Order: sequence, then C-alpha cells, then structure tokens
Amino acid sequence: MKEMLKELGLTNNEVEVYLTLLKTGSVSVNEIAEKSGLHRQAIYDAVERLLEKGFVSFVIKNNKKHFQGINPEKILNYLNEKEERFKSFLPKLINLTKLPREDTFVEVVKGKDVVRTVYRDVINEFQKKPGEVLLSGVEERKFMEEDSIALRQHLKRLWKMKCSEKVLVKEGDRFFVEGKQTQYRWIPEQFFEPTPMYVYNDKLTIIIWGNPNYAIMIKNKNLANSYRKQFNMLWKIAKPVIS
Repeated sequence: MKEMLKELGLTNNEVEVYLTLLKTGSVSVNEIAEKSGLHRQAIYDAVERLLEKGFVSFVIKNNKKHFQGINPEKILNYLNEKEERFKSFLPKLINLTKLPREDTFVEVVKGKDVVRTVYRDVINEFQKKPGEVLLSGVEERKFMEEDSIALRQHLKRLWKMKCSEKVLVKEGDRFFVEGKQTQYRWIPEQFFEPTPMYVYNDKLTIIIWGNPNYAIMIKNKNLANSYRKQFNMLWKIAKPVIS
C-alpha cells in the first residue's frame, strides 16, 4: 500500500502522515506526531505538500488547525485531473518531436567477440547500402591474434558484396592480410595510434584493446562524415606500401 502511494508521487513522510490521518480522522499536528512518531517539523512540511496535492484538508477547531485525509476514492479524481492537464499540452510535446534533428545511436559492446560484432555490423550496414570501410590505427597482427577466422571470412564477404576497404597502418609495417578488397598505405609513425577506427556509411566504430576488449559504435551522419574527411586527408599524405 505504501509503495503504491509513493508511485503517486508521495514521499515517505507524506505517506506516513496521510495514512495516519485516514486512521485517526481530524487531528492536530501534535496528535499526528504522537500517532506517527514523526518530528513535528517533518509533519508540518509533509502536511503543506499534501494540502497542495489535494490529499489533505483541514478545519479550524478552537483556533487550531485539525487535518484530515481525503477519501481515498477522491485520489482517482486527482489522477484524472493530472491526466487531463497532461493531455492539454501533449500536442505541444508531439510537435517538438517533429523538429528536424540528427538522430544519434551509441552502442557499447565488450568481451572476446567484439571483433566479430564489429564485422557483423559492417556487413549489416552494407547490406542496406554497399560502400567502403575506412580503417585507421590498424595492426593486422592484433586482429589475426584476436580472431583470424572471423577476419578472413569478413574480407571474403566484403569482396562478394563488391565492397572495399582502405587501411592506414604504421610506416614500415609489412604484415598484411591479402585480398583484392583492401588497399594499404603507410602513415608516418607520429600520426599513428594503435586504436582501430572504422568509418562506414553513417557509422563510426572504435575498438579499444584491453581486458576485456571494447567497441563503441556510433551512428551519426555528421560525425561519420567528419571522420571520413580526416581519414581522406591522412590517406593523401600516406605513402604507398613498398613491396
């Protein structure tokens, strides 16, 4: 019962005062204190709020206020009034949702299957709209250590879907996973960080190696385009891989 009253927006003290009044009828603050065990100041505060919410009324007896709880059936009227007031400004709230905005969706995954989850997301995106993956901060040895089977399967799917990827690796790195779908270029060491970042369609995904591994997948067109521009700028200054 108390929990139900709290769900109506009453505090612990308000619930205690209201239930005490229902049991005792019209009483003074002193009598509420005796029955409930609450401090007088806490009762004054609770009664004031209950009066504002319409859960309590009072009468004057011998120049002193005596409070009483409203009939519980009237609480339904209170709730109906709140519902009607909400309905009155509901159209304004709905109109706010029609304002143009860029939707952003962020998903964080962790664990040993992070790499597979990222591959799956790339393929799912390209099934909607084929495209190109832009990858920076890559050390292919790490990906092979994490899940070599998943990596090779992923590259085959990209090729079958006629999708491709550009990969920036640290200058001098010669560990590549062969495939016609992938182009590699060397980036100067001072611009390289071993944190893989994927840009594909309207998504940016970052893999954080650790224990456990994490992937942060963000869907936001403006953000993806921003990182795509940065990647393309780095791709221009990157060096072709010397065989």
